[in-house]
Amino acid sequence: MLIDDKDQEDVSNSIKTQLRNDFDLEFLLIRTAAPELKEDNSEDLDLSKLKAVIEDKIGRKHIDVALTDFDLESDCINGLGIVRMVHEIRPNVNFLIYSGNWNKVIRTVIGKDYQQASIEELVEGINNLIHDNIINCIGRTDYKDDLIKYLQKNKGETIEHRLSVLLRANGGMKFESCFPEFKGMTFNEIADMIDNHSDARSDEWIEAVLTQTIAYLVKVNQ
Repeated sequence: MLIDDKDQEDVSNSIKTQLRNDFDLEFLLIRTAAPELKEDNSEDLDLSKLKAVIEDKIGRKHIDVALTDFDLESDCINGLGIVRMVHEIRPNVNFLIYSGNWNKVIRTVIGKDYQQASIEELVEGINNLIHDNIINCIGRTDYKDDLIKYLQKNKGETIEHRLSVLLRANGGMKFESCFPEFKGMTFNEIADMIDNHSDARSDEWIEAVLTQTIAYLVKVNQ
């Protein structure tokens, strides 16, 4: 969750309480207005420090969904810039983006007020949002309910998701079996490939792991 200066811990705790029977949630809160993210001797946001914090926070985590405010009270970045910064690290993370001023968001996306835009320009703007994995745009006061609905709707986990979570729980361990091409890689490195779909061999690795698991179960049951 990327926000500006308002503490959202009460909101995240409320969501965790409401969903405690279905999920073990961990919120990673990043405040772009935090003093440690300022440029030296300035009140301006330092984008290199922000990116470093994002990398540190999510670098070894499986991220189910990200949420960002559009208006971060900064002249150098808005919510769409945050989306693209995160995607440099995790290209496939889905985003919810919220705002209290959708006219401002639309002007940013298509370069003009929507009343002045052609159908083609509006469609191009929508396609840009889809390309950025922005799955919903919501009001500033509605994001808690929408985030809960999203998590409840998507609580059916894929095999890839579960493997990534389990791999990261033992991230520093090195892989040594059943798939020679990944021999010596850490579990975190393999999880990165699964999360980012960055290497087609990750699908082959999953198949090899599942095959070995079934072979083990057959042997045990015999």
